[in-house]
Amino acid sequence: MMNDCKNQSVGVSRREFLVASGTAVLASGVKAGSARAQAGTPPYVRRNVTDPMTAATLQSYKNAITAMLNLPPTDPRNWYRNALIHLLDCPHGNWWLLPWHRGYIGWFEQTCRALSGDSNFALPYWDWTAGPYIPSAFTDNSVLNPANPAFIDGYAAFQQQFTDPVNTFYAGLTSGQQNELSLRGMATPADFWSNASGALFPSSQARQPNFDPTVLNSVALSTILDALAPATFLDFGSDKAQAHSEMVGFGILEGQPHNNIHNAVGGDMSEFLSPVDPIFFMHHSNIDRLWDVWTRKQQAQNLPTLPEGADLAAWQNEPFLFYINSAGQSVPNGKAGDYATIGPFNYTYQPGSGENVVQQAAPRLLAQKEKIFQTTLSKTTLDFQQPMTATGSVPAALTHPAAAVATPPLFARITLQPPENRRGVRLHVLVNSPEGARNVGFSDPSFAGTITFFGSHGHGHMAGPVSFDVPLTEALKRLRAAGRLKVGEPLRIQVVPDTQGVTLSTFQVPVKSISIGTL
Repeated sequence: MMNDCKNQSVGVSRREFLVASGTAVLASGVKAGSARAQAGTPPYVRRNVTDPMTAATLQSYKNAITAMLNLPPTDPRNWYRNALIHLLDCPHGNWWLLPWHRGYIGWFEQTCRALSGDSNFALPYWDWTAGPYIPSAFTDNSVLNPANPAFIDGYAAFQQQFTDPVNTFYAGLTSGQQNELSLRGMATPADFWSNASGALFPSSQARQPNFDPTVLNSVALSTILDALAPATFLDFGSDKAQAHSEMVGFGILEGQPHNNIHNAVGGDMSEFLSPVDPIFFMHHSNIDRLWDVWTRKQQAQNLPTLPEGADLAAWQNEPFLFYINSAGQSVPNGKAGDYATIGPFNYTYQPGSGENVVQQAAPRLLAQKEKIFQTTLSKTTLDFQQPMTATGSVPAALTHPAAAVATPPLFARITLQPPENRRGVRLHVLVNSPEGARNVGFSDPSFAGTITFFGSHGHGHMAGPVSFDVPLTEALKRLRAAGRLKVGEPLRIQVVPDTQGVTLSTFQVPVKSISIGTL
């Protein structure tokens, strides 16, 4: 049953998980000024979805969704055809996540404006830091809820309705689009359906919300502040890759709130057809808002807002070839650089969580790059037998009581080979957990965060190891307050696997490395 209020959505509050031996799984180059299009007062204002002023906007959103659901599958603006763009071309786990989704939701916003008849329409954003539960407007039986009868009831019905349109779509691909889909392992309609399999749920399972303490931690203000802390785009916007079809590494913003919210909403949102759920666009509007916050923080500090040097050209020139405009026409020759700023989309954001980093920013002469400290692993494979422990030393100044305010935030970078079937798999990260303890609750000071995988299949993304950055700042602060952090002693990072609703006869995840770094 769908959770339809704040109290129901919070769900589990105090689980404990295994941290000792046993076979059981868990107990249950552009400086400031380059993005001036983001300044000023544009006519379109993206507001917090809980703001009473969004009531009329949400009605317009319902009108647009209804119109798109009623369009035939041959129309590129059809609700499901729009979601297919994400399945076909979305980047995750690389430095193109932010510009690609800015373009995707920006063109979608213009389509909503046209089909709703509301010339002032602007996508609201879901500030899950201030409200870590599904907004009430999305929990009734309107078209803001994918369980509404207007939506297709499951994968089989979807495939039946869209087999011919998908064949027609593939027959009309440009050579550039064909190349992009080949890189992603979706060169043919058969490849497409193999990737789409299991990505759409029956109406009764279209959402499966679980906002447990791990999710609340991933969207907490402390996590968001750590996500906004990096001084370079390469440290902020997930890892550098050769193409946006590759999945190589998740920065804090993508790996923590982004991934965890997708999986917390569950159902359609947990897969690459996630735009079938109307809340997708509220979620990514907030991700885009935080990118805008980070950009304005950088400008206030006289620091670069985009990759620099040779990296800038490589990042800007990545082709984005699948967007559709409000007239149902392809957006030709798109590139990542087209979405480096808000630009012609011409919107601004009502302030939300994290905005204070802009107000507190002071000019700096240089961008501080990450400093990485290596660790020694107790084992090289994650399983349900023993937790993995990485032990490493950092300068004493980083764990000194004065470090709470005087030094950069710390994070753990965990590089591993994702399991082939990753649906429901979570990896909990601890720092200096109690010696000899068998179970540790999520309220324990040592709990740092949770790694989750977005999408149950590789989706052409994961050919090799993938890195996840997990902030340690808040856990170290709690440990310090509890008297459990001693200056100069090594830090112990533990990774503990968990599954939700999945039974795996064998579970082994090779781990390449675990390091500790400064943001």
